Amino acid sequence: MKKNLFAAIVACSALFAANAHAITVSLDDFNNGDQSLTAGAIGTLVSDTNAYRTLTTRLLSTAPPTQSAVEVSFGGLHVTNGGGEDSEVTVSWNLAAGLLPPNATNIGFLFTIVQSDANATDVEFLLNGASVSNFAIPGNTFDKDLMFSVADSVLDDGGTLTMVINGAVGWDLDLDFVGLSYDLPTRVNEVPEPASVALLGMGLLGLGAVRRRKA
Repeated sequence: MKKNLFAAIVACSALFAANAHAITVSLDDFNNGDQSLTAGAIGTLVSDTNAYRTLTTRLLSTAPPTQSAVEVSFGGLHVTNGGGEDSEVTVSWNLAAGLLPPNATNIGFLFTIVQSDANATDVEFLLNGASVSNFAIPGNTFDKDLMFSVADSVLDDGGTLTMVINGAVGWDLDLDFVGLSYDLPTRVNEVPEPASVALLGMGLLGLGAVRRRKA
């Protein structure tokens, strides 16, 4: 009995030391800086820059009349394409150096997807023009958070972070949030979770009972 209780206490102590915090940093929640762009001629860049981001669209193919458009409004990024259209949309931000702490682990790009159509949507992130992550948002995704990993320390120096989005002909996508997620190890002196405190308390009470019986 005493050995089991001691093991439980040791396990609790290890839990306190090894537990990790999941932290989220917003790159853009699209609540500010409304923008609206309509695609121009095929291959022509249409761009708008404000204090929050640079938004760009480029039409790759079309079936007139042109319907392709992208906008930031009502707290979201909304991309629409006509049935025979394909566009490439980019969003760029100024990423501060040292935004993530040196001991951050499990770093990833975090998305809140309001909805995507049946097409998978390809997403690539570039920092100062160099690719750092690429992945696909599955088709028919609704009201879901998705995270895609990026190598540790790649973003440390900051710079211009660019998100490039493209999909199959006719693709549509609504995003509500783009950010970074990472873990930090919990310090031993941080306040533990109530369940862990309760387990440790039970162990200590059990040890006290064993000592009283022996006395």
